[in-house]
Amino acid sequence: MKRIRYAIGAIGAAPALGLMIPAAHAAAATQHAPGDARKTVSLRHVNMPLVSCGHRHTKYTQHGLLGGQIGYSGTTCIHSQWADLDRHQTGLTERIRFYSAGGSMLATRWQAGKFPASQTTYFSSVPNLNAHEVCEALVANGNHNDVKYGPVCETA
Repeated sequence: MKRIRYAIGAIGAAPALGLMIPAAHAAAATQHAPGDARKTVSLRHVNMPLVSCGHRHTKYTQHGLLGGQIGYSGTTCIHSQWADLDRHQTGLTERIRFYSAGGSMLATRWQAGKFPASQTTYFSSVPNLNAHEVCEALVANGNHNDVKYGPVCETA
């Protein structure tokens, strides 16, 4: 219960939520005594951006054995991405590239495969990234320049 009071007092939400916290506890909520006098403890996390794109729409692309899909909201917010290979195959890594609406590459990420009970190799991630287009390709584990399948691309 003590941690809840600290959190509520730190964000100043007690009155807005209709909660009554005694004044003695409200003062303690804004500062936390450090165990070591040389350390400073802050309950403020102002510089931590909260990005949550949401998953309002999906798009799917298939090219040969490789399929790719994105979950997104708006035209520049990618919540999640998947790729599936219509066969079990080890030794592959998914390369995911994110592009802006102007075509500039924003980021590249790598994802290991999973082998569900079906006859597929499955890759997925939740990047929550501001991008307009996503391209998935399957590359060799030992050489990320050796594209084995794809790419397939989806546009938000």
